[in-house]
Amino acid sequence: KVNHGGVMPIIFASTLMLFPSMIVGGVADAFANSTGGWVAEVLLFLKDSFQGGAFPYVLIYVLLVFFFSYFWITVQFNPEDMSKQLKEHGSFIPGLRPGPRTAEYLTSVMERITYVGAGALALLAVLPTVVSSSMGIDFRVTQFIGGTGLLIVVSVSLDFLQRVEAALLMRNYEGFLGGDAEAPRIRGPRG
Repeated sequence: KVNHGGVMPIIFASTLMLFPSMIVGGVADAFANSTGGWVAEVLLFLKDSFQGGAFPYVLIYVLLVFFFSYFWITVQFNPEDMSKQLKEHGSFIPGLRPGPRTAEYLTSVMERITYVGAGALALLAVLPTVVSSSMGIDFRVTQFIGGTGLLIVVSVSLDFLQRVEAALLMRNYEGFLGGDAEAPRIRGPRG
């Protein structure tokens, strides 16, 4: 799995990016209507900078996707536990001793894989903005049709297929272990 975090880093980053635009937008509108002056100009500049498609927005969005990709992997994947489980089950990675060396190796591999996956997620997250800017399409339309929704659909579909395959395999095992002998044997896509 190249992208262990799935779509969660994009969801976290986009949710977090809503707050500055809402807060600065509300304060900027209040200051622009009441006082004007340099404070209102600065707030309006910040409001424009945090609108979808603006360069500061895109830059911070990409950085947040990378941050949340690494954050999510540290929450979900523990190399020490994985190394311990491999050792307990008698498995090992060829060329490495079971234990701390395996954990170090898993950490280094996971960091590199996460970097590539975060880059792909960032590209997928920024793609609607690039399409919007280059083709003159409204930003909200490209966000709606963007790759994030496709990633969610594919992730949910793959998870569903894995669960169905596991259920089918359990049904085969029940027949094999003395369940209904006449039950049909259904094989999953992997055989």
